[in-house]
Amino acid sequence: MRNSKNQEKTIVVRKAGGTDEYSLIEINNGDVHEFEEKGIGDVRDGTMVLRPIELVYLSIIGYRVMIDGNEVGVNELIREVKNPHALTVYLDMRKRGGYFIKPVVNGPVDFLVWDKGKSPVNSSPRYMIKIVTEGGLGIQVMELLNVLKYSESMGAQLVLALVSSEGGLSLIIRHSHLSLLRVVDSWSRLRT
Repeated sequence: MRNSKNQEKTIVVRKAGGTDEYSLIEINNGDVHEFEEKGIGDVRDGTMVLRPIELVYLSIIGYRVMIDGNEVGVNELIREVKNPHALTVYLDMRKRGGYFIKPVVNGPVDFLVWDKGKSPVNSSPRYMIKIVTEGGLGIQVMELLNVLKYSESMGAQLVLALVSSEGGLSLIIRHSHLSLLRVVDSWSRLRT
């Protein structure tokens, strides 16, 4: 008999009605605590809830993903992610290691980030990430200032994730209002 660590890990989820979230039904050869330790998913009313971006990550690290009884590959899961730039940032932060990263739905920022060893359950995030894309609409100065005020009110540092049209990523950590405004000014000059 093989050791369970060598057996294939499978998660079975079902789409939560009317949302972009999935309820975890079962984990084969895995443990929900492993997800919690890695900062993946949220427990709500006793049920682990996962977002498409988290399912992509789990598929990449070797989990078979079953949605409503059907196996779904990583390419299909990627199509479920509404913002491809968010996927770029999420996977980059996961690759860097040492961080818990949580997607934010309908908030002023895109991700909340905790240092490894800090629990999202009983601590505040250290960083808040706002994605800014090259081209398109970008971000307005007033919106950026509002996001900065929000992150400061929560005691977190604002990180701008600048995603180029080719998918390249640069992370800029805000050290002061002045340095952030210089970044905004430089970014706006590059775009014109």
